[in-house]
Amino acid sequence: MTKALSTSSNSRPRQLLTRILEEPELVSIVQGLEAPVLSRLIDHIGLEDSGEIVALATTEQLKKIFDDDLWRSAKPGKDPAFDAERFSLWLQVMMEAGVEFAAQKLAELDEDLVTLAVCKQALVINLDALAERMSGNSRSDEDDLTDKALESCLYEEFAEYQIIARDPQGWDALIAVLVELDKNHHDFLMRVLERCCYISTEYIDDNGGLFNVLDSEEMLESDVAADREDRREAEGYVAPSAAASFLDLARVTPTEELIANRATDPVTRSYFKSLERAAKEAAEKGPTQALPSQKVEKFLQELREAEVLEEPAQHPLLAAGAPRAAHTEPLFKLAVLAVRDRQPKAYMDRLRELSYLANVLISGCSYAGRTFRPLEAADAAVAVCNLGMERLLRDAAGNRPGDPTVDDAAELLERQELVKLFQVGWSLLHRDVQMFTARTLQDVLTRLAEGQRDTGKSKELTRMAATLKADVNAGKPTRSRGRLDGLGHVLERQVIVAVKALLSEYPFLPRAIAGGAKETDKRDARFIFTQQQIQAVQAFVQGRLFSEAAPPGAAG
Repeated sequence: MTKALSTSSNSRPRQLLTRILEEPELVSIVQGLEAPVLSRLIDHIGLEDSGEIVALATTEQLKKIFDDDLWRSAKPGKDPAFDAERFSLWLQVMMEAGVEFAAQKLAELDEDLVTLAVCKQALVINLDALAERMSGNSRSDEDDLTDKALESCLYEEFAEYQIIARDPQGWDALIAVLVELDKNHHDFLMRVLERCCYISTEYIDDNGGLFNVLDSEEMLESDVAADREDRREAEGYVAPSAAASFLDLARVTPTEELIANRATDPVTRSYFKSLERAAKEAAEKGPTQALPSQKVEKFLQELREAEVLEEPAQHPLLAAGAPRAAHTEPLFKLAVLAVRDRQPKAYMDRLRELSYLANVLISGCSYAGRTFRPLEAADAAVAVCNLGMERLLRDAAGNRPGDPTVDDAAELLERQELVKLFQVGWSLLHRDVQMFTARTLQDVLTRLAEGQRDTGKSKELTRMAATLKADVNAGKPTRSRGRLDGLGHVLERQVIVAVKALLSEYPFLPRAIAGGAKETDKRDARFIFTQQQIQAVQAFVQGRLFSEAAPPGAAG
């Protein structure tokens, strides 16, 4: 680059953009970036200020960025929904490069996606059909209301179609680009409007007529979402619903059944088949055009120095052996490294499986109330696999004395896929941490309710104990996590925080058990990865809950 990007914490994204735009070979560099990197750069600068960079992006880059950026999930495990407002903003940014550019890009995108985007922003009706319906001899009050509603709406006509704004935000950009499509991509536009009209008509009929839905925002998008998930699955992502299903199945299946089961679960089977299919299709297409690697790598390093991108981190399995201040190195990591030296193919298979499991956690599970970060998810997956490996090694050893060795663990990993280890470990976390904690808390609440002299407080505790029991019987103790703050009058705050950690979707060690270590001290310092830690959790739960609870009747 002609100038180094500023690493100062006071450097503003706009200043960063200015320096990037000074790069004489900017076009080849931007188009040589992988879509996730370009997306991260745009996000850092701010989409509203990134028009110059967006104008240089290829259609393939935009397609992949849209697959990620235009969909929002309420929480891990919930399938994302199309974000119409975000698409409207993207359209306005693309318009900065000219309406011809924006229209050309839309014409090159998947027709399903463009149709969905237009449907989300507008209703499309057939004027001839509407006129025929409203020209009958007996006009209803609803027809008059529809006339008035149409008069107050923003709308535009294209051939036999009338496009009615559902949201005025971004309307001008939408109409401008549709006009350009009509001029230079007429057939494409007519296909999109025809499909939108069909969808709008069905939607209007199902919701009580045009007047009732002029301000509605719901639209069918399952087909587009499914196509998106197929593309992302081919790139290694796991759909949130599939990830949540995988985790739920491992929770509810008895540990012994998971150990005995030899069949691969449907979610995992589908995932790896998609990867194999994508690899086969890529091989048939032949090698892709070589990227300007030297320029791009130099640019990436500049972005790392400007803290736009993180420094490349060592894979969690390759980082084994580093000194640990607060906890022991998981045997699993040492065993995988031994497999690397003994069976390179098995080692690569284990890395591939670990990436899958990390993606499952990112898509289907929250950690401490938020989404897992990538390396954090990999460390969490390692911890769960270590639990499962311990259990399988213990079963294999029988009554033999002594702890399993690295060689014992490596022999297991040479023949055993990580998915089973993870499922067994996940089952143990659910049964021996979450369910154990919830049942113990239920017993404590029942005891406190029986000892309360205040009738109102006794009933409240009894009700909470019954609710917790129902969650336990349903196998979903995490549902009670959000109610724990209401126990401040009978449990110490530290105990409530600890129980909430153990009842999280991904249960983790409270600081009281993890030696007071801060979460930022070590990425995996608070992940439960040994049976010994589970025993410490159970001892803590039994001891603290019963001893720290206010003495019966004291609050009365």
